Amino acid sequence: LVSKEGLIVTNKHVVADKNAEYTVFMNNGEKFIAQVLARDPVLDIALLKIELKTLGGFFPFLSLGNSDTLEVGQSVIAIGNALAEFRNTVSVGVISGLARSVVAGDSSGNTELLDHVIQTDAAINPGNSGGPLLDLSGRVIGVNVAVAQGSQNIGFALPINSIKSAIESVKKTGKIVRPYLGIRY
Repeated sequence: LVSKEGLIVTNKHVVADKNAEYTVFMNNGEKFIAQVLARDPVLDIALLKIELKTLGGFFPFLSLGNSDTLEVGQSVIAIGNALAEFRNTVSVGVISGLARSVVAGDSSGNTELLDHVIQTDAAINPGNSGGPLLDLSGRVIGVNVAVAQGSQNIGFALPINSIKSAIESVKKTGKIVRPYLGIRY
């Protein structure tokens, strides 16, 4: 959750099925039907919205940090749904590399180039996708996105600064608007 109004950031590959209905489970066991507001055409992120059941209330949410100031060796915390079985799994590690480029693939054979990602040795397992990578102050500095298969403790997160513009765009327009340059040959 990145806003008190119920805005959620996750990975696009987590909500890839456009015909599916998605449910968000809160720590206290409450369930909310989530509406997918936007899937980013550039980054592997999607923004969802859940509605509060009581008027006048708000959702607790995480503050966003600054991924431009990260340093190799800095301690980080990854939270996710490890192996799609263990909710709220917390792992601790360090930033192992910055501005990495990796090709990520899914079980369907789709691949995607992820550029400028954060590499960490905090355990990021299948199922952790879309969860936050936090600094030691509890601010989101990345969104867990991929693991290197066949390795131990090589995980990747999208830096939060590359996601902030998408969050603001959805808040203002209800969709992700990105500038692009088109060239026809």
